[in-house]
Parts: sequence; C-alpha cells; structure tokens
Amino acid sequence: MPDLVQPLIIARLKELSDYDFQNRVWLASTGPEISSFTEAVSGLFDDSGLGDALEKCTQVFSSDIDLLFRTLDKELHDINERRPPEAIITDPRMARVRTISASLLALIEKAKRE
Repeated sequence: MPDLVQPLIIARLKELSDYDFQNRVWLASTGPEISSFTEAVSGLFDDSGLGDALEKCTQVFSSDIDLLFRTLDKELHDINERRPPEAIITDPRMARVRTISASLLALIEKAKRE
C-alpha cells in the first residue's frame, strides 16, 4: 500500500458520512470547527494522496474498498460544489455519499482487524 495519510482519510470519510456534522461545521461562519464540502473532498483525495494512489496502483486497500472509493469519487464529482452549503448538504446525491462513506469506514475498520 502506498504511503497514504490514513488518519486524514478516516477523518474525511467521517465528515462525509455525518449529516449532523455537515450541518454544524459546513454552515458555521466562525470556529472552532469550520469546513466545507470542497475541503472534505480535497482532503480525502488530494491531501491524503488517495486520489493519486487510486490512479497509479492496481490495489491500494483491497479490490472491494478501492472500487467503493472510485464510486465515491464519481458521486462526489456529480455534486455541484458551487452552491450554498445548505443546497449541497440536502442534495439527494449527498445521501448516497454519506452511505458510501459510512460503508468505507466500516470496511477499513474491518480490514484493520483482520
């Protein structure tokens, strides 16, 4: 497996899977917690190195997990990020993003135990 920033991957998956967190933090105008859809996506695929790893490697985590990450990436790209945060959070596609992100968290945790 490439040298990925795994804590960042886990943190961003948690953010993308949590509706309440998104409402609290993506809509915040002051700290202590502020984030956005764009920051979550960038952190997951760019800052962590995951996007490059998925493009370059035949297998990053496992074939099932990698396929689900690619599915998540496609879902995220289908969401118009140039809208207000409220519109992004309530976009029906975000429900699928939250489901996929939660599934990825569960699969990664399971893989760690094995």
